[in-house]
Amino acid sequence: MALVSTASVHPRDRFDYWHEVACRAMVPFECRPRDRAGFEGEISSVPFAGAFLTISSNNGVTSWRTARQIAQSKDSIFICSQVSGSTRVSQNGRDALLQSGDLTLVDNTAPSSVVSSIGSKKLVIELDRRNFEARLGRIAQWTARRVDGASGAGALASNFIQLLPAQLSLLSDTAQSQISHQLIDLVALALTESDGNATTRSSGRLISLLRLKAVVDANLTNPNVTCEELAAAAGISVRYANQLLDAEETSLQRLLFSRRIVKCQEALVDPAQTHRQISDIAYSWGFGDVSHFGRLFKSVTGLTPRGYRLQALKSAAGR
Repeated sequence: MALVSTASVHPRDRFDYWHEVACRAMVPFECRPRDRAGFEGEISSVPFAGAFLTISSNNGVTSWRTARQIAQSKDSIFICSQVSGSTRVSQNGRDALLQSGDLTLVDNTAPSSVVSSIGSKKLVIELDRRNFEARLGRIAQWTARRVDGASGAGALASNFIQLLPAQLSLLSDTAQSQISHQLIDLVALALTESDGNATTRSSGRLISLLRLKAVVDANLTNPNVTCEELAAAAGISVRYANQLLDAEETSLQRLLFSRRIVKCQEALVDPAQTHRQISDIAYSWGFGDVSHFGRLFKSVTGLTPRGYRLQALKSAAGR
């Protein structure tokens, strides 16, 4: 994660330099410093699950976005997690005052304003809107709601987020994608837990979805498990399970297979597992038919398991 600092820039140019870098790292925005002459700031950004993770610090700015900037924005949602200092985020008629550890959501396609204190440092993660709305419904009701990062699901989500910057370079694209979904699950749970006005239906659906995914993950190595058994273990019917997963454009059967494929991908690129036969890896993650595994793997990755492993080995050798 490359760090860009204003420390080596002439004081008169520091704010403009920081603002330009911040716009490139995240999205274009307007900004006004608390103290232009004494401005200091840092930006570091790294790709994450097809988007970005950015850590931004400064000694006080107010930022907002113009209608033109919003119109040109990607259809994404930002998770804003405060690392130190404080930030006030305003959107959709609500204000969230974030202290260290707190977090909130910001819609990239709606007007917003952000006021950062002296010594403010925050971590911003951009993720796809569709994945949030699959869990929470219309996102407008959830933006600029403060999630307490000191306890409950909020603390779990906050700690999860704070660990990401140091670990991302060690994670494959497949692992990052899976982790991004787990992060969205955690943040969605934290929002519904912290909001006393959240609808019972939304909260109930989310809890059922999370419980279902936990049951699936617990049964990935069981080659004999059925969809009926998975749904029953989660306390719901197969029909309702598929309704919950439909918003994520999948089904219970496809979720089970896709999670197994991810585990096999990780095993195939793991240097410590190069001695294992591909069939052994497939069997260990619940696939009873190696031919079926091979066809499914290629449909997901575009490569045969053997080709996938060879490509990973060549890539590692070339570094």
